[in-house]
Amino acid sequence: MATVPPVIRPAAAADAARMAEIEQRLFAADAWSRAQVDDELARQTRWYAVADSDGAVMGYAGLYLSPPDADVQTVAVAPEAQGCGLGSRLLTAAVDAAWAAGCTRIFLEVRADNDAALALYDRAGFRRLGRRSRYYRDGTDAVTMRLRRNEPPELGVAHG
Repeated sequence: MATVPPVIRPAAAADAARMAEIEQRLFAADAWSRAQVDDELARQTRWYAVADSDGAVMGYAGLYLSPPDADVQTVAVAPEAQGCGLGSRLLTAAVDAAWAAGCTRIFLEVRADNDAALALYDRAGFRRLGRRSRYYRDGTDAVTMRLRRNEPPELGVAHG
């Protein structure tokens, strides 16, 4: 990765191919196709941003906006860029975009076996609501989570 930190910027149609490539690398059977990424980027109710490192997309995040609610569609960081705080920066940008759009609650589903993502969302202040049994194609459960604007952190869960 370049020595200059990636810039978080709005996603463009030209980013779709790289986003679909990262999808395939990270999510395999659950990955969105290039057509699905194109469709997401074209929807009026969506917000997407990418982490751009000298013209190369290293990660992205997306939301479905339906005020007062938003839903995290995805947060993804290319394997070679993981571990540098990029996922946290993308998630922060998404949360800020949801609040700016007038949303007061943000929901998401995350694989129950994705410890890194669960830790990211916990640190960001998301609260675990429950599980969706066999939510993913391979039978893995999803953990449902929610963040409310100005909600105090849950006792016993580290945030920050």
